[in-house]
Amino acid sequence: MNKYLFLLAFPAIIAATGRSNAQGCSDAGFCSLMILKNVNPSAKKKQQISIGSNIGTGEEQTFTFNPYLQYSRSVSTRFSFQGKVTATYASGFLGSYFSPGDLYGLATYTANQSNTDQLHLLAGVKIPFTRSGQKGNNGLSLPLDYQSSLGTYDVILGINYMAHQHWEFNTGIQIPVIQHNSNTFFPDEYNNKRAESFAPANYFRRKPDLLLRTGYMFSAGKSVTIKPGLLAIYHLGNDTYKDRLNNRVSIDGSKGLTLNGTVTISGQFKNKSVLELIAATPFIVREIRADGLTRSFVANIQYSFLLN
Repeated sequence: MNKYLFLLAFPAIIAATGRSNAQGCSDAGFCSLMILKNVNPSAKKKQQISIGSNIGTGEEQTFTFNPYLQYSRSVSTRFSFQGKVTATYASGFLGSYFSPGDLYGLATYTANQSNTDQLHLLAGVKIPFTRSGQKGNNGLSLPLDYQSSLGTYDVILGINYMAHQHWEFNTGIQIPVIQHNSNTFFPDEYNNKRAESFAPANYFRRKPDLLLRTGYMFSAGKSVTIKPGLLAIYHLGNDTYKDRLNNRVSIDGSKGLTLNGTVTISGQFKNKSVLELIAATPFIVREIRADGLTRSFVANIQYSFLLN
């Protein structure tokens, strides 16, 4: 039992010892969607509640805590639906702030399922609760690292393929369709050298993100599974902001690839509930991560239980 407890704690050890800057994901919710982590909607009318959080440290040691609540229901052997609500608590030298984040609505279709292989397709949307306009005590707009949402209405498409009960392959794309980001952050307004670490975000507009992930799952006892993997996020273009002359300016270097090594460890209890821990460490990073998603470590913990 002690070795299993160690395995469950291993991602947190990786996270705590990581020192490189990474992009944990395209936002606080995209990468932890069930279809992009292996979902099995085969049980008819099965309902599941998941409670979890992403935890990390960003620019200038800004601590972020992103709790979420997720509900999933399989209505048949092929169709399942999922809803997810996120929030963000951010704390750093500019203060501490908490705000609701985004609402996700998703539908999953099982295109193929056998004893060894499964193919799932996903389509969904993300709806923001805020326009990224959180302000500090001085009345100035806070950088995106402190914001709970990027203020975008997104379309999400994804594919999950499980091969031979061990190999997992995922791809997904998150496309901002409507952008209502009303952030007005300029680092020079703070008259603070530390604030210059954050990219300007005045009426920030972001480009789509493409996700690719592969992993290999194996058992470490009757109730523990381990899945090392690679997670690649490709930002499809340079993001932009408006300068003080109201001209839209490209943020050079914000386009490109982030590649992370990941470890996922899951433990299943006798009541069929599951505790899952994920940690990531970077191999390749983008030059500039203007969306406020820079992390010196990324960890995710989630507890899931069945309602019936």
